[in-house]
Amino acid sequence: MVSAESFCSTSFDYLILGGGTAGLVLAARLSEDPDVVVGVLEAGEHINGMPEISVPGMMGQALGNPKVDWAFSTVEQEAVLNRKIFSPRGKGVGGTSAVRRTSSRPRFSFSGHLFSAIEALGNPYWNWKDTFLKYLMKVETYVPPTDPKIAKDPHIGYTTDYHGSSGPVKASFSAWFNDLHAKFMDTLVNMGVPINRDTGNGRNIGASVGPISVDPSTMTRSHAATAYYTPNSHRTNLVLLTGAHVTKILLDTPSGEPVVATGVEFLKDSQKFSVRAKIEIILAAGAFQTPQILELSGIGKTDVLTKHGIETILDLPVGENLRTYHLDHLTLPFIHEVPEGSETFDSLRDPAFLEQQSTLYKNERKGLLAGSITAYGYLPSEKLFDSNGLLALQSQMLQDTTLTASPSLSKQSVLIKKWFPDPNQAQIEVLQFPFFLSFGPLPERREGKAYHSIMIIGLHPLSRGSVHISSADPLFPPSIDPRYFSNPADLEIMVSAVKFVRKLMRTEPYASAGCKMYDPPEESAVSNEDLSDDEIRDWCRTRVISIFHPIGTAAMMPKEDGGVVDSSLKVYGTKNLRVVDASVIPLEMSTHPQAAVYAIAEKASDIIKTARAR
Repeated sequence: MVSAESFCSTSFDYLILGGGTAGLVLAARLSEDPDVVVGVLEAGEHINGMPEISVPGMMGQALGNPKVDWAFSTVEQEAVLNRKIFSPRGKGVGGTSAVRRTSSRPRFSFSGHLFSAIEALGNPYWNWKDTFLKYLMKVETYVPPTDPKIAKDPHIGYTTDYHGSSGPVKASFSAWFNDLHAKFMDTLVNMGVPINRDTGNGRNIGASVGPISVDPSTMTRSHAATAYYTPNSHRTNLVLLTGAHVTKILLDTPSGEPVVATGVEFLKDSQKFSVRAKIEIILAAGAFQTPQILELSGIGKTDVLTKHGIETILDLPVGENLRTYHLDHLTLPFIHEVPEGSETFDSLRDPAFLEQQSTLYKNERKGLLAGSITAYGYLPSEKLFDSNGLLALQSQMLQDTTLTASPSLSKQSVLIKKWFPDPNQAQIEVLQFPFFLSFGPLPERREGKAYHSIMIIGLHPLSRGSVHISSADPLFPPSIDPRYFSNPADLEIMVSAVKFVRKLMRTEPYASAGCKMYDPPEESAVSNEDLSDDEIRDWCRTRVISIFHPIGTAAMMPKEDGGVVDSSLKVYGTKNLRVVDASVIPLEMSTHPQAAVYAIAEKASDIIKTARAR
């Protein structure tokens, strides 16, 4: 890391805007060539040794901390009682991979058919076999469980054909399993959900136990900073500047030629600087800030730019097509008290217990602080709807003209309608969190009580939103409008998922675990059988929050279909400006997207290297 003056005086071949998940992959891979010089601009700082980031059992505690989180919120969401929904994004070296609860390829399972759908939207070779499986294996070092108890767990499996053995990101199994882990898994099985022992094969339906991105040799979290930056920070051709807020990409517009990105303007300690790049500029600021930077630079929808007094250089649908995954996809937390004496992450609120666990973690790398989330299930529509309900929702989708309102939506609609009744495609995820999880309007936890939260995550939202600049001032946050539940089918799917989880709570062996519903409360209609769908809908609107997985705001699709970048990730109409982050993913997958971002960045690095070699 250097001063701003030193950074700006360096002759760079590549400038990467954003030192997060994708940006650090690019920086590490491009700087493997000693003949090129790579610069990285990151608005946050490089914070080492922060327990909320490095200790597995403190996962998620960095969210909302302004040192490491942009802590955005959406605009008021009409369909969820005009609430503003918390929408965090990582700020600092490592980006969201550092502050998120989990970070791993196998921890959240993949559907190979859905990844191949990206190719079907007009992106050659962006499929499961040629790209995602290949590069996911390059990303990870998968460490099978060595603890005999974990290794013998009937829910855990491992196949070398689908996992890497020498990648930068370490993936291992939790060193701690909560008291209700096995009951949760067995209850899913009793409800007809099959065990899926290794979801790395591209088939994610079923109940699974997955590894987390933790280096078992140190029992610390493995993320983009520890995996890609720290091991390569000694390279003299890799230069990182932190605290540098990008305000604009400098664009040259030669007559009759593609636009050329020549450099970048940024603020550092309130002072304006500019820096140049000789070959390419690569935007890796994430699904909220990538469209913001493009628009501030004159690339976007003319009506949006004109509103803020910005000259249009390229008219592209930047910031549209926003998809969000329940905790960004939307999510609903079913919170329940667990029996007295149960160990959950809530137990760490007791100072004496925290001290005991801290000593155990420090000396033996064991206990709750070495643990994580371990149990989850991916469910197809047939587990949520009877045949009549399934047909009714399919009919609603077929008649929904909003799903075919543009060429891009029409193409995606064909795929989504095909997936919805498919018993091999997941529509909902249920995820067991052994703690009280809330970023929304929930009742306060009771002191001295321990909790679990069963999260309901919708995997294929039909609602579409946008992200645009809210001001020509680059320090103003973007206007984030996911339009949650604007498509009524999303709400109906969540209503059915609520019924599934309510049934799970009353199915053995979970039913005999001694749990007590807390939110929704035991006496409420939502918790009990004698309820109307309208009551569930009302509860969903009140409680729904985001799971922080925004994608699609600079979509990789043909230009005529509403794409912003082509299949080489180059912005349409430019010679040397690429986007490499979650904003290029054109449609929501039935998985958490972080590992896909790693894979996209790995492939992008090869694309860029190949382009230079020509």
